Amino acid sequence: MVFHPPRTTGLALGVGGLLALLAVDAGLLAVLGNNPLSLPGFLSLCLLAASVPAAAWLAYRSYGLLRSRYVLSRNAIIVEWGSRRIVLPMGLLDEVRAGSEVEAPLRPRGPVWPGCVVGPGSVAGVGEVEFLAAAEKPGLVLLRHADAWLAVSPHPPALFLETLAKRRAEGPDEEITPEAVVPPLMRWKLIQDHLALALIGAGLVGGLLLMGYLALIAGQLPAQIALHFDGQGQPDRFGPPTGLLILPAIAGLTWLVNTLGGAWLHGRASERQAAYLLFGATLFVQALVWVATIRLLTAGNAPG
Repeated sequence: MVFHPPRTTGLALGVGGLLALLAVDAGLLAVLGNNPLSLPGFLSLCLLAASVPAAAWLAYRSYGLLRSRYVLSRNAIIVEWGSRRIVLPMGLLDEVRAGSEVEAPLRPRGPVWPGCVVGPGSVAGVGEVEFLAAAEKPGLVLLRHADAWLAVSPHPPALFLETLAKRRAEGPDEEITPEAVVPPLMRWKLIQDHLALALIGAGLVGGLLLMGYLALIAGQLPAQIALHFDGQGQPDRFGPPTGLLILPAIAGLTWLVNTLGGAWLHGRASERQAAYLLFGATLFVQALVWVATIRLLTAGNAPG
């Protein structure tokens, strides 16, 4: 028998939030495009950068909710949530509780929204619980297997509990192997590597700081500034301050290419040191870009 979580509210809020975020991003892009070398443009760039992981998180959680169901048979309970899949044989099911029977709050750690209650959590008097649900406490069912708990939200929960009790009373007629399929993102070593994440984050912050510095001083710059040096180190090309945007663009492109290349190398244990070198090379290139920026800004004005 197949049960589904109550998905309407969670999907409406998740997809609606994603569309609203994309609409805001469109406005931020317009502000950035109209005047990139300004404080509003810089703030728009920062908000755009922050919106990328937020949009990815909303899309990922909404996709999981869309592809969610609980399959109940006399042999096993199968929980599917996006690319997450858990097969719990009936013989390994130790205890079942309705969410309403638990006195402590039932919520995972980290952000959730109504209709999408997903993630690990610690519940007083129960222990560690993995939530793959779309309802609050009255709609939850807790399943204990080994030393872990799983919180699900089959609709309606009373029918699920009644059917589960019947299936357990019947007993299994086939031996089922337990299974736990973890999404690739959760197995990605990079997101657990603090050094790699620190280097990637430092590279991103370095590029944003350069853009912010230029936006901060743009109003004080003359109409024509040095944009290039000849072989003797003398400025030989002048132009408007917007020509300096090529420098944070170089820094940003370096960060993007090295981050993608480093992430690919990081997935191969034998190449992990090479990944760190790429992440570190981003900081070296950005230091050079900062030096070039300061030299151009202090080279003097265009000849009259």
